[in-house]
Amino acid sequence: MRRNGCGRPAPTPAPMPQPVAPCQPAAEPVCCDDNAEYDELNGMPLAMAYVPWQEWRNLYEAEKGFHKGTIFEELDKPFKGMGMGGCCR
Repeated sequence: MRRNGCGRPAPTPAPMPQPVAPCQPAAEPVCCDDNAEYDELNGMPLAMAYVPWQEWRNLYEAEKGFHKGTIFEELDKPFKGMGMGGCCR
C-alpha cells in the first residue's frame, strides 16, 4: 500500500473514464433531397391541374397595383406567415 508524506494511505485514484463512442442518430430523410428512396409520392400517378383564365375585372390603379404586387384585386392575398403548409413543420 502506498503512503503519502504524512503516513496515511494515499487515496486510491478514481478510475479514468473510458471514451464512449458518440451516439449516432438514425439517418432521417431530408425533405428536399432528390433521392426517390424517401419520396412519399414516389410511384403515385401525376395529376392534371386546371387553372381558369384571369378575368379583367376589379383592377387596381397602376400605382396601387405596383405596391400590392398585382393589379387584380382578386389575387391580392397578403402573406400571413406560416399558419398553413410550408416545408418547416
